[in-house]
Amino acid sequence: MTQMKTERAKEILLQLLKIPSPSGQEDRIMLHIMEFLHRLDYDVHIESDGEIIDLVVNPDAELFYEVHVDTIPIRAEPFVRGNIIYGTGASDIKGGAAAILLMMESLKKEGKDLNVGVVFVSDEELGGRGSALFMERYRPKMAVVLEPTDLEVHIAHAGNIEAYFEVDGKEAHGACPESGVNAIEETYKMLNELKNLEPFKQKGKYFDPHIGIQELLCENPVYLIPALCKGRLEARLLPDQEVEDVLDLMDPILDEYTLKYEYTEIWDGYELDPDEEIVQLAKAAMKKVGLDEFGGMRSWTDAINFMYNGTRTIVFGPGNLDISHTKYERIDVRDVVTASEFLKVLNDVYAEGLEKVEKELS
Repeated sequence: MTQMKTERAKEILLQLLKIPSPSGQEDRIMLHIMEFLHRLDYDVHIESDGEIIDLVVNPDAELFYEVHVDTIPIRAEPFVRGNIIYGTGASDIKGGAAAILLMMESLKKEGKDLNVGVVFVSDEELGGRGSALFMERYRPKMAVVLEPTDLEVHIAHAGNIEAYFEVDGKEAHGACPESGVNAIEETYKMLNELKNLEPFKQKGKYFDPHIGIQELLCENPVYLIPALCKGRLEARLLPDQEVEDVLDLMDPILDEYTLKYEYTEIWDGYELDPDEEIVQLAKAAMKKVGLDEFGGMRSWTDAINFMYNGTRTIVFGPGNLDISHTKYERIDVRDVVTASEFLKVLNDVYAEGLEKVEKELS
């Protein structure tokens, strides 16, 4: 890895980070990316439904690289400390967008063809509408969705359940708990029953299942036993756990404890077979750049929209999921370069064809 590539990756990423792009405000960064690609003489196709904007290069390709350019609302401004770049979106996933742009720039400089398709999408953090729009109009055979995976190739993906709920209790004077029903305590009883369900006690290959409360609001401005809690539950499922089976177990508990509840996210996970074409192509590219870890994605990503529409999809990228969305979000720009090299090698491996890849791996 040359210092020149590292500095160039840093420059590209900082340009992306200096353009705020929370979901719904992607226009400026899409314009920046389009101008970047036009300077390299790439044809860029704009896909839009009037609200969502996607940028597509090589629309007829069978293998696509996809990355979202939106972020959560800005929590930390960008700054640099050595090879570490901080700021909202650095890890999730502007580092991945920078890796793609660096790859596309490198291919032009080396006189090589871009054999894969590339799509930059909007709205992943809010509703996943960018990838949904793309999949309405294009149906590639395979895809690599860029997300922070610590440079692991993720061939498995978690399922997900999200539910908003209201737990009711009974008001009483704060000094008289025996006369009321504490909605906070009822909420935690509910959570404990959910955690003790069999699906959440299992162990997984890449990660374990989990259920927890991610939002909780219990207003109590006066001295009372609280009578109402509103919140959001989030469940992570193993790739082979059927969402409907888990819902059948959750429903009676939610019926018992809540005034009302609503499921807002329900997705089955998946795991690709090691013999699938995209896995074999990725394995060959990993070997050439010194990567050797397969893993599983714990969070919802655009890969779900791709897989639901028949596109066999792996997830890969620089950055760390654990610190993404936090005020400490950061990325090592050297990982951006490594990701770019992997994507460039995969671009070449794909052009060579699976038969040659299988011979090299055998």
